[in-house]
Amino acid sequence: MRAGGGTMRAAWIVAAIFVCGTVSFAQDKPLGDVAREAQAQKAESARAKKVVTEDDFKPAPPSPVAATDDPLAVVNKARNELLHDTAHSCSRQTVNNSGPGWADDRVTEAAGPNRFHIVVSQLRTNPGRYELIIIGDDVYGRKGNEPWQKVDPNQAQLDRSPGALIPDVLMFGYNAGDLTLVGSESVGGEPTFRYEHKIHAGDMDRTIDIWVGANDGLPRRTHMLTVTTTVAGAVPIRWTEDATCTYGEKFTIEAPK
Repeated sequence: MRAGGGTMRAAWIVAAIFVCGTVSFAQDKPLGDVAREAQAQKAESARAKKVVTEDDFKPAPPSPVAATDDPLAVVNKARNELLHDTAHSCSRQTVNNSGPGWADDRVTEAAGPNRFHIVVSQLRTNPGRYELIIIGDDVYGRKGNEPWQKVDPNQAQLDRSPGALIPDVLMFGYNAGDLTLVGSESVGGEPTFRYEHKIHAGDMDRTIDIWVGANDGLPRRTHMLTVTTTVAGAVPIRWTEDATCTYGEKFTIEAPK
């Protein structure tokens, strides 16, 4: 028993020395280092417990636009941003006085990737209303209040093309130096930069203006005026197109039943 008691006392002495040494080491370490280590351990623990949520898969917020940015790069990026945006509405008005003249309004709503609702109102010369629903590769159309019909695949491909979904002027091919920054303006309460492109080719003059959001790089407004003189003394042909786009509104678009 005494031998066993001696062994136990020796073990307790060793344990006491180990504990005292550990405490002494902690007391000798600067308090700042201790605090930093504790903070690092806390941060590491928080990272280990992070739960992946839907927010982790959302795209990064759009980057702002600066007045010093290259106009061509800004407009090209704005076009791509609009084509991939999934919660917006664009309204476009087109008027042409050629011959009997014509005019139409087009409203395009986006509710997700390849999910659009388009309403075209022909004002003249053949008044009428045409409606499209695009869901993936499927396109449905109807005229007025007629029943919905699935659109032929060849026509559906045209209806789903980028040129049918965004303002015309954003689809034009611009070269370096074509676009000039005119200044900054407010569109719908949002700060924008206005870019301009002017063309003179033979008997045609065209002016294009594109307003891009300063905070998000998205197209906010477009304007195009094309004037063509065919015969001296005749009334010039005027073609105007105006479009505005708003963002963030949620639409529900489903296939017609």
